[in-house]
Amino acid sequence: MAKFATYYFKYNHEFAPYEWGNRQKHLAALFAEDSNIVFGEGEPTEEQRAQGIPYRRVFEHRIYHLKCNPDIILMQIANSIDVPMEKKFEHKVEKNEPSLFVIIDNRKGLRTIAIQNRRKAFSAPKRVADILAGEINQVLFSRYCYSLTILPEYYPEDLFKAWEEQQKNANALRFPSSYEMSDGEIMRKVEELKMQGKEFFDDCLIPSILTMATEAKKAKYRGKYTVMPDDKKTALYVDKTTVFMRNLLTLARATNEPVEIVTKGGGTFRCFVESDGGDTDKIVHHKFDDRLLEMLFKGKRPDGQKAESEDIDKAEAMIVEMLGGMKHVSEDVEEAEDVA
Repeated sequence: MAKFATYYFKYNHEFAPYEWGNRQKHLAALFAEDSNIVFGEGEPTEEQRAQGIPYRRVFEHRIYHLKCNPDIILMQIANSIDVPMEKKFEHKVEKNEPSLFVIIDNRKGLRTIAIQNRRKAFSAPKRVADILAGEINQVLFSRYCYSLTILPEYYPEDLFKAWEEQQKNANALRFPSSYEMSDGEIMRKVEELKMQGKEFFDDCLIPSILTMATEAKKAKYRGKYTVMPDDKKTALYVDKTTVFMRNLLTLARATNEPVEIVTKGGGTFRCFVESDGGDTDKIVHHKFDDRLLEMLFKGKRPDGQKAESEDIDKAEAMIVEMLGGMKHVSEDVEEAEDVA
């Protein structure tokens, strides 16, 4: 499973932007075909200029539009790296082109961009974000006099604060059901938290929860603990009092795992439980099988067989589902608000 860091576009309303209302159409046009935009860095040589190459180093890419919604754009971008090799006692340099995937949600009003975190290709998702923003801004500003910024989406630093803000819309909470830490490490952390005297601390159920998690892992089950109100028509109000909720909150804090607030509109907020300062700058990550993304380009399933239409539909549905959990709604400054 590959990790995808959550980023989002924010359009910058510069002085007298041209066709500001069509900004999402402008972005769509850039990604309509592979050849519509070139990503790279560095000043080109004279020979490269003569060939129409705008950068000294070009990052090759290819584009796929989801059939279920062409405004969701899948891109694969490669980083050509010189790898020193030794063959038959001779030193040679071979080209290696590791790549990663970028998913852009350009549906109306949405600004999400998911960047695969694959260090073999690029040192960090931020480097990819800077490469994309650099070229996109050159085109947008020269044509329409506005620009955009690609920013990371961070975990909210406090679950209770976010929960209170979403009080009327909160429909459910999702807690992690598998943990990177061992049971022993978790219980030692729980003992440390006990000394802090938090009002929501409770550890009476934690050994049982960990036993369930261990058995689920052995049986190769994945999932999350979803907590919803008994009456589906009511909101899930902030609860620090029940034994059940106090144990889940304590366990999430001990394992340093985020909790998801799910709203009635389908939005998801991922938060840490009273996160300490060191966790407030963590970028939200999602996991996805990148072999399915490769399948959309190659037309072959991970097992090498031809991808049928139902395979494509299933993979695209999973992409849409992931984007639903990452949904970033527009925060642009509207033109009318900028008029003095």
